Amino acid sequence: MDTSSQEQPPARRGRRPGDADTRDAVLDAARAAFAERGYDGASMRSIAQSAGVDTGMIRHWFGDKQGLFAATVLDRTPVVSRLSGVLADRSPGRGLRLASAYLDLWEDPESGPILRALVRSSISDSAVPAAVRRAIGGGVMDREFSGDPNDTGLALVGSHMLGVAVARYIVELPALATMPRDVLIAHLGPTLDRYLDRD
Repeated sequence: MDTSSQEQPPARRGRRPGDADTRDAVLDAARAAFAERGYDGASMRSIAQSAGVDTGMIRHWFGDKQGLFAATVLDRTPVVSRLSGVLADRSPGRGLRLASAYLDLWEDPESGPILRALVRSSISDSAVPAAVRRAIGGGVMDREFSGDPNDTGLALVGSHMLGVAVARYIVELPALATMPRDVLIAHLGPTLDRYLDRD
């Protein structure tokens, strides 16, 4: 009995035994909620209930819903790791590799539903684009135009690829939705290279 009383912390200060597992449970619940109900439909309360914690615990770790969403994209999808890995490799054919990796994310059973929910929600909720930029953009998409070739190239890549993804996977415009993947990548690769090789 004494042991159980010692295990109870006085408040939510510092790390508690099991914190890492509980944080994982929150992110897993958030991924499922955002994928199923979108940013708007997924509430902090319902995510907390699914994870078996209270909303104060989520706020302690992630701050607010935007912070939770950004952490979910960062920790529970391969978006950042796949794209940053491709961008870091400056060898010839980077545009083709980037196009392929980006389409993979939209077709992936883990990341695809979140990306679709993200775009659908962004139409009605201005907080979503901010959360996405925080998670994926590394601040580039939030900056005003400065003339920096690298920033400009990344901003153009992001906007171009997002437009292609919306047309192919959300709106499903026939010209893009039915285009063979290898044909689409062959068209996109040289354009992305032009954006990225501006320096």
